[in-house]
Amino acid sequence: MDLAEAGLLRARVFHRRTVPVVNQFTYGLDYLLLDEALLEGRRGPRLFSYDRANLVCLFRRDHGMRGCQGVDGVRQFAIDAGISGVRSVLFLSHPRYWGYTFNPVSFWFLLGSRGNLRGVLAEVHNTYGERHGYLCRGDADTDIEPDTPIRARKCFHVSPFFDVCGAYTFTFQLTPERVAVRIIYDDGKGGGLITSLVGARHPLTDWTLLQALGRRPLGALRTSALIHWQALRLWSRGVRFRKRPALPDEGIT
Repeated sequence: MDLAEAGLLRARVFHRRTVPVVNQFTYGLDYLLLDEALLEGRRGPRLFSYDRANLVCLFRRDHGMRGCQGVDGVRQFAIDAGISGVRSVLFLSHPRYWGYTFNPVSFWFLLGSRGNLRGVLAEVHNTYGERHGYLCRGDADTDIEPDTPIRARKCFHVSPFFDVCGAYTFTFQLTPERVAVRIIYDDGKGGGLITSLVGARHPLTDWTLLQALGRRPLGALRTSALIHWQALRLWSRGVRFRKRPALPDEGIT
């Protein structure tokens, strides 16, 4: 596959926390990697639609952050942030199956003319329907390499079992064959979380979409149920529940 080509990602999502209790799990998920033509509704498989109901679909309202909506908004935000040389954008997200959506995290990949990764905008959603973005970029406007650690201060409430403190460290790898995103969260108090999303890229066709529906027919409904199941497990083991704080002043950190 071409690096900037749309595709379907057969991914494994891994989470591990060790404090105050050990909790680890790995789930399989199917993500869509959409190019700008698909995000503008100009083409795509018959079973997929953007901003229009279909068996598999994604709506503009399903993503975006305050002050940054759609491909044009992401491109303008990159310019305003001083990221140069962006030639194309890819969006990694979990679609709607049967009309239902829940997306804990999506990623906007900003690519240069050589397929070099100029930046990544991580779009985080919580179970309250709130969103926040973390802009990941290299120092002094350099490319993001697979071994480039990018640190961002946590300022958005995601899990009720963690305070809004500490920092994330992101690493990204985007090749024609696979996508790998790894995030280490350090709460600054001796705890945290290790998580990753890693998967092989496949062509985005009606056949691969049907295969994805066959593997996990409940789609995002399954994802939401699994998240609540893990939350129940943590609560039953005595992990303290935190109240939801106010949103940060800015929509993107």
